[in-house]
Amino acid sequence: MGVLIKTKGPLARSQLPGASLSFFTPDLASARVTLDELRELARLPGVVFVEAAYRLEPHIDRSVPAVGGRFLHETTPRATGQGVIVGFVDTGIDWTHPDFRTDRDGDGFEESSRILWLWDQTETGFFGSPRVVPFGTEYTREEIERALRSGAQIVNERDESGHGTHTTGIAAGDGSASGGTFVGMAPNAELILVKTSYFSTDIIEGVRYVFEKASWLGKPAVVNLSLGGHFGPHDGTSLFEQSLEAFLEQRGRAIVASAGNDGDQDVHIGRQLRPREAFTFTFVPHEETAYVNIWYSGAANFTVSVTSPGINGPPQTVIAVRGQGDFTNTPDGSIEIDNAGGGLDPRNQDRAIAISLERIQPGAPWHITLTDQGGTGGRFDAWPGLSTMGFFLEGDSFSTVTEPATAKKIIAVGAYTTKVSWQGADGESHRFTDAQSEGQLAKFSARGPTRDGRLKPDLTAPGTAIVSALAKDSEVSQNEKLVLPGRAYVAMQGTSMAAPHVAGAVALLLQAQPHLSAEEILGQLQRTALQDAFTTDPMAWGAGKLQADRSFETLGLQEQLSAGRPALKLGPNPAFQSVTFFYSAVGTVSSVELKIFDLVGRPVYSQRLSPQSQRFQWTLRDDRGEPLPPGLYLVVVVADGRPSAPHPLIVRR
Repeated sequence: MGVLIKTKGPLARSQLPGASLSFFTPDLASARVTLDELRELARLPGVVFVEAAYRLEPHIDRSVPAVGGRFLHETTPRATGQGVIVGFVDTGIDWTHPDFRTDRDGDGFEESSRILWLWDQTETGFFGSPRVVPFGTEYTREEIERALRSGAQIVNERDESGHGTHTTGIAAGDGSASGGTFVGMAPNAELILVKTSYFSTDIIEGVRYVFEKASWLGKPAVVNLSLGGHFGPHDGTSLFEQSLEAFLEQRGRAIVASAGNDGDQDVHIGRQLRPREAFTFTFVPHEETAYVNIWYSGAANFTVSVTSPGINGPPQTVIAVRGQGDFTNTPDGSIEIDNAGGGLDPRNQDRAIAISLERIQPGAPWHITLTDQGGTGGRFDAWPGLSTMGFFLEGDSFSTVTEPATAKKIIAVGAYTTKVSWQGADGESHRFTDAQSEGQLAKFSARGPTRDGRLKPDLTAPGTAIVSALAKDSEVSQNEKLVLPGRAYVAMQGTSMAAPHVAGAVALLLQAQPHLSAEEILGQLQRTALQDAFTTDPMAWGAGKLQADRSFETLGLQEQLSAGRPALKLGPNPAFQSVTFFYSAVGTVSSVELKIFDLVGRPVYSQRLSPQSQRFQWTLRDDRGEPLPPGLYLVVVVADGRPSAPHPLIVRR
């Protein structure tokens, strides 16, 4: 089994000679252990906490223009992710898709792959290069290109889900299969793919794999995680999230995660229990095996009871007081409870209740009662391990952001609507039944806050009716309604589709400034996010809607502002028909004016600007309305009489 280990310091491999140890930091490691080795591990004096690996799940053309990607692709220098690694830990990829290939020699055949490495964690056959990964099979760019040229079975990886291919296309597809219609956010980025088992330990290994390869190449990298789950405390303290955040200590790295699709699934319930109060809620399972995890205040003393549905016999109740557990077989299935058997959780000083239900009937309700025995009361929050396991009849949409998106340094992305319909391969127009109007938050988009009260998601991006690359081996490839004419693209929805929009935007920022920190990247995205009539609830929208053009074009404005003068950026430059100015001022100002001069200092254009808008587009006409002659000009913005540094502008016709 896989486990994550928190220690007081480095753990010697000799202390667990049979286990496979992998260290992320001096006090964080993963291991594959037997049950006997797990018992031995738990007894070691330097071990603080052991977290079992758990399963997560995927969160499954107008979107790119809506967030400003198209504008950036047309600026000079072109912001396309050149020189940046974009990594994906997902269901795999259709490595034959034209959007991930290029025609290097100009013969009309796209024989070159943009995929540098592909690690299939699920495949253990005899394909691929010699084993340089801890498990599974690694394929190199050379092997992928050899397979493309020869058609031989050199690369055995297939994306049967299609999820990974779709997310990769959103972030970094070059649109070649559509003649440039469905272009991703960072179409010139280089790609590293990990087909994951979806166990938390393997996801960590996949993220490390991407960052280590990028470091070896000397390039910045962003990893997209369109996945998540509800195991864990939802406060950023799980060893899963701590391990991922450890990779972000180095500059030039970022992780983007989907917030989750549980905003309308009633998978959370929480409230403040009064002293001596007993509160009962109902869990309805979707599957024959389900887990419910409940977190409550460390100072509280709660007793938990679980009552069976009574379908195959009289209802039976299992009770566990704080610090103890119980197991019972009932006619309706087995119940196992652990009520903070390990005491206070050392990660956050709270207590956790784990409830395991097996051999149960989907749809049959189980009743859970929490009773305050200590007389102090306290807060509790409960979730099923995965949203596919079931829901609470009394549930709500709050605190539905999944791990690892609840981590402090990981960029959590919700979803909103930019498109509601598309034409399928059957020639008909289609839409998802739960589609919202354009501009609105997607119904499924998860809401915050985290369990410790932080704002999540961090921002939102398009996530409904998103058209992107289709994996030819996927089940969805046979769906005539979802697949588009030409059978190279497919429509999907979910925060899984929103996250790669942001991952691609991060790649553009790293192209401009490769040494940005994870915190600086998040700050830039949030400062420039769009606030409009829809984005009124920060627990649903975070900072607002992704605006990749604003985040890219205003990158560096903060440095100018720190010098005490107004800040200005512009693009495209050279400009042919129009140019967009991004400006900002220190503090509150009453007047802002844009001034443009020719090379001998003569004013050719001036315009009073709104101190609030921070963006202005100019059509290259002078104060008389005449087209500006080609040449070099100087641009300044003046705020309350204080000028910015002059910026050169090249006008071409």
